[in-house]
Amino acid sequence: MTGEPHVAVRPRRATIVALIVAVFLSVAAVLTSGVARAEPPRPNIVVILADDLDSRTTDVWQAMPRTARLLRGRGMEFTNSFAPMPICCAARSSLLTGKYGHNTGVLTNAGPVGGFDSFVRNGNERSTIATYLQGAGYRTGMAGKYLNGLENSPAHIPPGWDDWNAGVTLSLYTGYGYTLNENGRMVPYGIRPDDYETDVVARKSVDFIRASAHSGKPFFWYAASTAPHFPLPAAPRHLASSPWTPAHHLPNFQEADVSDKPSWLIDTAGVRAATIAATNDLDNTNRLGSLKALDEMVEAIVGELSRTGQLDNTYLVFTSDNGYSLGAHRLTQKMVPYEESIRIPLVITGPGVRPARTSSMATTIDLMPTILTWAGIPIPNAVDGQSLTPVLAGGGPVRRDFLAEYGGAGALGLDGIFQEPIPGRRTAGIYAVDVPSYVAVRSDRYLYVRWYERERPLAEREYELYDLRSDPWQLTNLIKTPAGRERYAVVVAQLDHRLAQLDGCSGDGCR
Repeated sequence: MTGEPHVAVRPRRATIVALIVAVFLSVAAVLTSGVARAEPPRPNIVVILADDLDSRTTDVWQAMPRTARLLRGRGMEFTNSFAPMPICCAARSSLLTGKYGHNTGVLTNAGPVGGFDSFVRNGNERSTIATYLQGAGYRTGMAGKYLNGLENSPAHIPPGWDDWNAGVTLSLYTGYGYTLNENGRMVPYGIRPDDYETDVVARKSVDFIRASAHSGKPFFWYAASTAPHFPLPAAPRHLASSPWTPAHHLPNFQEADVSDKPSWLIDTAGVRAATIAATNDLDNTNRLGSLKALDEMVEAIVGELSRTGQLDNTYLVFTSDNGYSLGAHRLTQKMVPYEESIRIPLVITGPGVRPARTSSMATTIDLMPTILTWAGIPIPNAVDGQSLTPVLAGGGPVRRDFLAEYGGAGALGLDGIFQEPIPGRRTAGIYAVDVPSYVAVRSDRYLYVRWYERERPLAEREYELYDLRSDPWQLTNLIKTPAGRERYAVVVAQLDHRLAQLDGCSGDGCR
């Protein structure tokens, strides 16, 4: 009997201890599961867009050593990156929406199927990178060039942008004497050295990153300098280090025999060759000079991301709206489906992206779905592009071809004479000859083009076919040679079928 109280007390103590342990483990389990469920902060996204920067006639990384070190050296370079709509407004419209030109309704820079008015008229402003990211809680901003034709509606601010700093005058291309719409306030910039357009975009970029870092919200920034678009000269501080530099004479430079090319090129070959002889080397000198400030802008952006502790959680995209011909096939500017005009640089850095070079094909329309994937936003069904995130993770290619298209009128005319606005700046006039409309399919081996698609009857259409393995400079149109027509008959049939699938496709049908 004397031991009964002792025996009876021990189970109660054990029960209490067990309860305490259970409660502790339960609390620990809740806390642990909470930590496991906590999502990492959403990544920031910065897009740095050059203007008319090709990756064939220009040695981009030699011209931009800072960018080569800070971005190319840290991220993935897509050596087969392309602009399906190789002209400024059409290309930028597609970048912002992830859609081909036939779905944005923007196939050139002006007119019924071109320019800012077409972009707005077709309802594109409601579904851009900016609107999706802002709707998901991102702080969004941009500075520089938006879309050609915005100068006709300078007070307009599209939906989706928290910080809007868009150029609203054509003088943006000269680097001086332009106006920015800064969140509804028209701010003129003069001819002081620090008014140089690329430097202003750089300062706006740094200010936005700093303010966004303090806000605690994820952010999206779109830095769109006009470098190296003609006739932008070098910044004053770079004039002395920008010597006269003739353009590279690649194997297709001033192509001697264009008799196998479409009739529009045959008919205008003389005036085109004369334009190249008169302006090409000056154009190239200005281009290389203007890239120096763009290179410094990239360094400033990366530097501010690092100073604010945001670099490791930021995806950076460096690319161009389209390429540039610089004398290839007797052509200046862009617009055509040839390699110099459609091939562009693309480098992406960010969380989980290891330094690498990939030959996987990428296009401008793939950037928007890639960005939405980073932000955790479902890709809308109407988007034509494909996310590049599998490639960035080390996987295989997401595409093997794409549609190239253009909606020009094909008229011979004066595209504008740029006078020298500031003494000492290297600028000049240029006669630009438009090209007709076309649709084309560019695969990993072939380029197949159907000209006069929209304004000529079926019987007057002209075609081109190039085997890029045997003819990387696109010197021989195989459809114009009897041997080529016979040897590649099956290829032509296959490409024509694929072109029919892509021409007019939308959403999943494009993928």
